[in-house]
Amino acid sequence: MAAKGVGRILLVPLGGVVAAGLWPVHALEVADLDRNRVVASFPAQEFQLRYRHSLYGGRVWEHFAVVGKELVLVAVEAEREAALEYYGFLPRVVRRGDRYRVSPLAQRTTELVVRGTATGQRTLLVGRSALPLYGHDREGYLLRVRVVQVPAVWLGLRWAWEHAHARRQPP
Repeated sequence: MAAKGVGRILLVPLGGVVAAGLWPVHALEVADLDRNRVVASFPAQEFQLRYRHSLYGGRVWEHFAVVGKELVLVAVEAEREAALEYYGFLPRVVRRGDRYRVSPLAQRTTELVVRGTATGQRTLLVGRSALPLYGHDREGYLLRVRVVQVPAVWLGLRWAWEHAHARRQPP
């Protein structure tokens, strides 16, 4: 009789843990479109897309917020003002230290599709993680960044796996 009581006591918290693990959460998904596979997943949060401007040189940072299942471009920074002029932002450019910035912006999209090239060296910056979107012995392949809904446990397992096997790159 006591064993049944202990079993019930353990099942309630265990059921809560299972339910929490299956609870749907938003995640940033990075997929290689040419190979049709997910490359990485991150908790849905603010992120940056950093790259080298192909025409004017210097680095550019596109700052994104996640709102529901949308990606919202909130600001763009560049080491060279000409890069922001190229995108048509000139009237709103403000100098901040050694960078030029345009904000606030509110351009919304459901996904970003970028080409992985050695020239642009696109890198996704999420929190303290840096994911290079180029190289891998390939040139010019397509990657997609979007918000998806996944079970919380799946996101946690992918995050732990990626951090245990990540190639570190300073942001």
